[in-house]
Amino acid sequence: MRGVTDISVTVVEDDPALADEQLRQLREELLGLDVDSVEFGPGRTPPEGAKGVDAATLSLVVTLSSSPVLIILGRTLRDWVGRAKDRSLIIRKDGRSLEITGARSARDQKLIEAFLRDEQL
Repeated sequence: MRGVTDISVTVVEDDPALADEQLRQLREELLGLDVDSVEFGPGRTPPEGAKGVDAATLSLVVTLSSSPVLIILGRTLRDWVGRAKDRSLIIRKDGRSLEITGARSARDQKLIEAFLRDEQL
């Protein structure tokens, strides 16, 4: 990987308040990684406790410039989703998307890593 990579991560949740809470929790975890930035999706930061938040607001844009961080990012996303069977994320990179839901297996982790490294699935 060369240069800077932006990866969009969207929380899939019908309840806007729960989605907002989950998004903020996930953002805090991702900020602990060696990424360049973790910003709320296009345009604006959702207000604390916001109701009726739109899908664009329920996403994060993770910017990174180091290849090894991709594997750590993939594991972090898998672990976060795996903590609750009904959690779901959509990862978008370079016009492609991958949805991950609930508990994950070792095979699923390999799929996530391959997706983030632009390998064929």
